[in-house]
Amino acid sequence: MGEIKQLPQNVANQISAGEVVERPASIVKELIENSIDARAENIEIRIKEGGRKLIQVKDDGHGILPEDIKAAFNRYATSKIKDIDDLYSLYSLGFRGEALASIASVAEVEMLSRHKEKENGVKIRLKGGEVIKKKPAASTIGTEVKVRDLFYNTPARYKYLKTTSTEFSHISRIVNAEAVANSEISFKLYHNNKQILSTPGNGKLKDCIYALYGAEIADNLLKIDLEDRYINLSGYIARPEQTRAGRSHELFFANGRPIYNSLAAKAVENAYSKLIDPGRKPIVFLFIKVNPILVDVNVHPTKKEVKFSRSQIIYDVIAKGVRKTLKKADPTTRIKLNSTQKKQAEQNNTTPVYEKQAFKEEGRLKNISDQKKNKSFNKSSQHRAEELQKNINYSDSNEDPKKQFSENSKKEYLINNDSAKENKIKFLAQIFNSYLLIETAEGLKIIDQHNAHERILYEKLYKEYNEKNTATQSLLIPVKIELSAEEKLLVDEYKESFKELGINFSDFGKNTILIQEVPVLLKNKSTRNIIEELIAELVEEGRSKSAAEIQKTMIEYLACRTAVKAGQPLNNQESLRIIKELFESENPYRCPHSRPVMINISKDEIEKGIGR
Repeated sequence: MGEIKQLPQNVANQISAGEVVERPASIVKELIENSIDARAENIEIRIKEGGRKLIQVKDDGHGILPEDIKAAFNRYATSKIKDIDDLYSLYSLGFRGEALASIASVAEVEMLSRHKEKENGVKIRLKGGEVIKKKPAASTIGTEVKVRDLFYNTPARYKYLKTTSTEFSHISRIVNAEAVANSEISFKLYHNNKQILSTPGNGKLKDCIYALYGAEIADNLLKIDLEDRYINLSGYIARPEQTRAGRSHELFFANGRPIYNSLAAKAVENAYSKLIDPGRKPIVFLFIKVNPILVDVNVHPTKKEVKFSRSQIIYDVIAKGVRKTLKKADPTTRIKLNSTQKKQAEQNNTTPVYEKQAFKEEGRLKNISDQKKNKSFNKSSQHRAEELQKNINYSDSNEDPKKQFSENSKKEYLINNDSAKENKIKFLAQIFNSYLLIETAEGLKIIDQHNAHERILYEKLYKEYNEKNTATQSLLIPVKIELSAEEKLLVDEYKESFKELGINFSDFGKNTILIQEVPVLLKNKSTRNIIEELIAELVEEGRSKSAAEIQKTMIEYLACRTAVKAGQPLNNQESLRIIKELFESENPYRCPHSRPVMINISKDEIEKGIGR
C-alpha cells in the first residue's frame, strides 16, 4: 500500500486556514471587508479578551440570501469574481472565497443575516467547519457574525497567541486603517464592553482622522492631491514638525484597500528626509489610485501586502507629490520647527549636542584670536591646536589649547576604585568626542562612551525598578501626549510598569494622557519625545514579547535614550565618572543590547605595529 494519502477535508481546511487566520485580527479584517463589500453604512465590532472569547462584527449591508448562507462557508465560494480575468479589474476587498470557510474550520461561528429583499433572516451555526444548525430567524437587514473559541481544535496555534492587549492592539490597528479607508462608513469598536473608538461616517476624511488620532494630528495636516498619467494621489500628510517615533501613523491605501508597501513608505520618508530629525517618522494618510492591472493584491494570503508593476514610476510620483505638498505649505514651517526645538531646549535647561559643540568651538576660536594679539601664534600652529581640540577634549577651560594639551599630557588620571587600581587604569583622553582612551598594565582600551553610559544607567534603573525605589521628579507643567487607541490600550496595560520606572500619568480624555512625574534621569531631556518613542517601541515589541520582557525593553530603552551620545564632548570629570562607574558595574564589557563597550589594543600589538 502506498505511503502518500489524501488528507481528510477537515485537516486540509485547518492547514489552509493557517494562511488566512493568523490571529484574531485576521478574522476582524476579513469580516469587516465582507461588510464593506456588502455596502454597509454602519459597522460595529465587539471583542472580548483580545478576540479569544468573542469576535462579533455586525453591519447594515445588503445581507445574504437564505439559499446562499450555507454556500458562503464553502471554500472558494464567492460572489465577487467569476473567472481569473476578474482579478485584474478588481475593486472589491474580498475575492477568494476562503475567509468564512477558514474561520469556521478553527472556531465556532454563528451567522445571522437578512437580505434587503427578504422579510426574515436566517441563522446558521458551524463548528470545526461542520454545520450544526440552520434555521429562519428574526433580524434587521444586514449581517452579524460571532466567532467564539478560536483555535479550539488547533491548540498548538492557540498557545502562540500573545497577551490580550497585544492581540487587541492588532485588532485596533486593523479597524483604524479600515475606518480611514472608508470614511463614509461609521465604525464602532468595543473591547470587553468598553467603547474604544467611534467614527462619524460622514465621508469627511479629516473628521475621521480627528476621531481616531485626535486634534493635535488632525489640525496639522496638509492636503495632498496629485494626478499623473499612471497614478492619482489624495489624502493628508502632516507638517514636518508633527512626527512620530514609529511607523504606526503611516497609512497607505491602494484603490481603497489598506496596504503595506515598502516602496510607498520609502518614497514618503525620502521626501521628508531633510525636514525631520533622524529616527522620526512622518504622519501619512495616503490614498493611491491606480489601474487595477498595475497592482497585484494576490501576493499574500492575507492581502496585506501588494505589489506594484512600474514600481519606479509609482515611487517617483509619490515622492514628487509629497515634496510638492510640503513645498506649498507655510514657508515658515522650518523656522517654526527650529524655534520650537530651541524653546523646548530652553524650557528643559538643555542644549542639543550639536549646539553645545558649536558654542564650544566658537569659544575656543575666540580664545585663540585673543592670544594672537598678545603673542606670536602662526596659522599652522593655530590649525593644529584646533584639530587637537576637535578630537581630544580634556576639559572645558579656556586655556591656550597648546598649553592645555602639554599640561594634560603630563597628568595621569588614575581611577580611584579597587578594580581600576588592580588593573592600573589611567584615563588619557576623550577622542573624536565619542570614545574614552585609557591605559592599563596590558595596553590601551578604547571605550565607547555611549555604550558604557548605557550599561551604567541600565544597571542603576534595573536595580531601582526591582527595589521599587526609582528616583523621580514632578513636572511643573504636565506633558500632554495624544495616543492612538492601540497605543492607549498598551499604555494602560503597563501603567504599573511605567509607574515603577518613575513615569506617572493620568488620563486626559479618551486617548490622551498627562505625564506628571518622570525619572530623575529624564531631567533636562525631551520628555515628550522620549516617552512617545518608548510607547512606539512597546507597540512593536509587545507583539512578540511577554510582560517581563516588555519591562526589560522599557528599562533598556530609557537607558539608551538618556545615555551620553557619540559626538558629545565630555570634560575630565564626566569622563572619569563614566569609567569609574563602568568598572564598578556587573558587566562592563557589553551594553544591554549586547554591543561591545570597549576594544583592547595590547602593548605587544602596539610594539609589533611600530616594529620595536
